Amino acid sequence: GGASALADMLKYNTSIASLDLSCNRIGPVGASALTDALKSNGTLTTLGLYTNGIGDVGASDLAEMLKSNTTLTALHLANNDIGDVGASALADALKYNVSITTLHLANNVIGDVGASALADALKYNVSITT
Repeated sequence: GGASALADMLKYNTSIASLDLSCNRIGPVGASALTDALKSNGTLTTLGLYTNGIGDVGASDLAEMLKSNTTLTALHLANNDIGDVGASALADALKYNVSITTLHLANNVIGDVGASALADALKYNVSITT
């Protein structure tokens, strides 16, 4: 699909710093393709994925990428049906990531377990400001 084509481009592009793919029905498969690309991309600093239905699977894939990506500073994941599983995966990644300063998770379905995991992660993460 389209997300896979964009992901392929990101593997080689050295100039795009911000990419907003909000409201594009990327889903978990598209999110996975993007995360593979972002493991090697060294220029993208902002990724907007609002309202894409990535769910826990997509959030977990993004979390794995965050453990090694050192250039992404803003990740916008509002309105993506992310629950406790995805939030917990992101929380785990935040314990290792030192570049993310902005993480938007509004309008998801994160419950007490996910919120607690995120709160715990913020004890260790010193880069998040928003």
